[in-house]
Amino acid sequence: MKTLLTLAFGLALLMPVAAHADGDLADKTTGAVYVLTTAGDGTATLAGVDEIDTYALKPDCYAEHPIYGLGAWQAVEGGWRIMVQGSQIVSFDGAPPLDNPACVPQ
Repeated sequence: MKTLLTLAFGLALLMPVAAHADGDLADKTTGAVYVLTTAGDGTATLAGVDEIDTYALKPDCYAEHPIYGLGAWQAVEGGWRIMVQGSQIVSFDGAPPLDNPACVPQ
């Protein structure tokens, strides 16, 4: 029984964290509200109040923005963020937007 519990616990540690559910998210720094929408192809869109605040999130950790260009979304302790050229652009509490445990700060 102990071996079975140890095995189950070990497997649970290897399981990726569930992705964040679609809905409204508030930026931890500014309080600005964004809407997270996931697509069936494994991508997600994070949209602000206007199109200029929209990020295309990819399962390979990339975040694309029409002005900032290519950045990365990263899971951090207690939440996740988008980084572009070494600067944190937005950050949120809760589970990351997509399910990829490799999307962490390098």
